[in-house]
Amino acid sequence: MIDFIKGEGGGNDFVLTPYVPGLNYSVLCPRILKRRYGIGGDGLVVMDGKKMIFYNPDGSNVPFCGNAIRVFFRLLYLQGKVEKEDELETEAGMVRLIYNDNDTVSALMPEISILERRENGAIVRCGVPHYVIPTEDVEGLDVDTEGVKLSNAIPGRNNVDWFREKDGTVFMRVFERGVEAETLSCSSGIASMSFFVMEETGRKKLKVNTIGGEFETVREGSDRLWLTGEANIVFKGKVPEGEKSWEKKDLVI
Repeated sequence: MIDFIKGEGGGNDFVLTPYVPGLNYSVLCPRILKRRYGIGGDGLVVMDGKKMIFYNPDGSNVPFCGNAIRVFFRLLYLQGKVEKEDELETEAGMVRLIYNDNDTVSALMPEISILERRENGAIVRCGVPHYVIPTEDVEGLDVDTEGVKLSNAIPGRNNVDWFREKDGTVFMRVFERGVEAETLSCSSGIASMSFFVMEETGRKKLKVNTIGGEFETVREGSDRLWLTGEANIVFKGKVPEGEKSWEKKDLVI
């Protein structure tokens, strides 16, 4: 049996499991994360000590996920394995995090850069690439359909974020590559969008609403920002070990 923990940050949900040598996570991941047939989730966090290795539901390994690292940090803090302010390792580099008294987690996001400005937005990288697009009709978007089209804006594909500001708050929706659907929030997308808005307006702080929850971003220097939002541990359980057991659709919780 393989132990797992389910967590979520802003409605972005993850399965967290300890690293087991020899397991093919690219094969196991789609089965574990498939909703209704597995545990279900937007990503798999493989925990190797204080290092996070992250997989999308399609089995692809990507270097960073902002909500996942905040959930991972919340778990380690509850287990007494990190200080209230500490660092975790990702494949995109070290990330500093803070556990706040109101049960939120803040992350100093990886270096952010605008790779390419386009007529209707920009390609922005924050650990992973995002296509950020301002629009007046955020609520009416067919995110899944439009996201598939726009996620091929660059070689290697990108996430897609649409946003609109109203009354001092930015509302955002996101399509994530690898998930191949809309997710309720995305920290690297929020950070990418916030950085783009800050570059355009000179602002240093934003409130961001997503379908999954509320976030706050604060500029830190020329190419970084702090992102704060909820991160929660939901439940724990066990799954059968080995690839063949998943072919039988077995699940033990």
